Amino acid sequence: MTSRPKADLLTLLRHIPLGRVTTAESLAGEIGIPAPLAATMLAQLTDDERDLVPWHRVVAKGGAIGRGLHRDQQFARLVREGVMVSPAGIVQDLARHLLVSLDAASLKSASRVEPPAEGRPPGRSRGMKQRP
Repeated sequence: MTSRPKADLLTLLRHIPLGRVTTAESLAGEIGIPAPLAATMLAQLTDDERDLVPWHRVVAKGGAIGRGLHRDQQFARLVREGVMVSPAGIVQDLARHLLVSLDAASLKSASRVEPPAEGRPPGRSRGMKQRP
């Protein structure tokens, strides 16, 4: 990408499809900056920038959502987009939702993740049992 890392980061964020998530490490790798710098830039987005890009689609390597001021907003937005998030704030079925590669071809082929099949009701983590 270019020598403008924040602009590149915002551009990549705009291309993450609805219902998919990625990590700061993946974003950093794509634009050629250290992962901690990408995480810092994400944490320091202005309210106007947050309104323009789907920042909430960036999670930690293990699928955990942020712990900062915008945690509840991130949780609600992901759930609204069909991403199952446990009450503890961990993206469930991460392999299904995660975009590892953010190159142009991968972003173009990535589409919204379809809701889960009949197996588990939405919003329940793997450990919860079906109750009548």
